[in-house]
Amino acid sequence: MQIITPQTYRLALLMLLFVVPSIGVAQTNQPAIEYASLLNMHYYEADGGFLVDDLQLVFPPQGNQKLTCVVTSSNGAEVARVPLRLERLRTFDAFRAVHPDGVPGVIRVGRSGDFTIAFRLGDQTITTLPFSLKEEKSSDPYNPKRTFAREGPWQAMAYFSSPIDKPDSPILFNWWMSLRELPPGTKRAMCTVHVMQGAQEIAAIRSAVELSYYDWQFFKAQLIQPKGPGQQWLTYSSLTKREGELTVVVKVNGQPFKSYRMQIRAGQPVRLKRNEMEVNPHSDFISTRLIDLSRDGACDYCMLELLWVTGNNR
Repeated sequence: MQIITPQTYRLALLMLLFVVPSIGVAQTNQPAIEYASLLNMHYYEADGGFLVDDLQLVFPPQGNQKLTCVVTSSNGAEVARVPLRLERLRTFDAFRAVHPDGVPGVIRVGRSGDFTIAFRLGDQTITTLPFSLKEEKSSDPYNPKRTFAREGPWQAMAYFSSPIDKPDSPILFNWWMSLRELPPGTKRAMCTVHVMQGAQEIAAIRSAVELSYYDWQFFKAQLIQPKGPGQQWLTYSSLTKREGELTVVVKVNGQPFKSYRMQIRAGQPVRLKRNEMEVNPHSDFISTRLIDLSRDGACDYCMLELLWVTGNNR
């Protein structure tokens, strides 16, 4: 039988103190730019530019590695670069606010083609956003101008959002649309959202919203359940009680136009592959949490649970 002396015990304890921190570091979640704030970057149609500011980063890194936004073309050539800095986001330790570091933060592409916005922490790419630009010129000789139309994940992505500590508060549906998606000649595009389970409508927005932007327009709306005593808001709790497949249908002028699918299993939403912490490559990761900075009175500076859905079920 081995005898443990006081000296052996102290040595084992000292070794444990060195080993445990290293285990913690190995299990730390990898940093990423939060996806909703990334898709909502301000865009300049006139020159195909973005304002890289007011983003959120989840799982801030240790140390002083430099964060940089780099735009590259399809052949890998660098188009623009913006140095970034991180700021604490109130009491939310897992989040940081992202701002330009000593520069205006505007990147201007100004030409047609396929591009990627990449965020690099040191030499590591932590998040990417592929997009394309197409130059369009006015046909009016009295008002000559050019604009750049952008395409990318805005068309397919959407999400439900709800305060994490209030599962019975109204849930919001958030999505992007563009007039470019509509058939030519569409007049005054009034959009409604309907949550369906099979042929049954379980919730819808209370009133239509108007699509008026040629660029991608961001919408968010509360949903009402049509049945029950009076009108009741759709909540995270009531949504996740719906077992099986659900479809979110966006109608334009009363006609179904686009849709998103989701699954509820055993009272839990089935997440996208890109929501998994271990997704590979990790630059595709989409966080399921967001700090609400909208200041619209609904949930000021609270943490939101995001349930991402997609039109092509990826």
